[in-house]
Amino acid sequence: MMDGVIVRFRRPTGSSQQEPSEAMAEALRRLGEAEEMKPLVANARKSGRKVAIEVFQSRDGQPILIHFKGERA
Repeated sequence: MMDGVIVRFRRPTGSSQQEPSEAMAEALRRLGEAEEMKPLVANARKSGRKVAIEVFQSRDGQPILIHFKGERA
C-alpha cells in the first residue's frame, strides 16, 4: 500500500468477518497509488495525516460505499 494511505473495511455488527478477495485487495492498492490520489495524499501529509480509504460492506460482504477521509497519523 502507498505510504500515507490506509485501507479499512467496515461491516455491519453481527456480519461474518469475510476477508476481501485478492482482486479487491489489488484494486484498493492500485487506487491508493493512482495519479488522482496524489494531491489528496500530499495535502494529508502536509497536515500530519494519512488518507483512509474506508470500504463499507453489506452483511454478505458486498462493497456498497467507498469513502475517503483524512486521519491522524
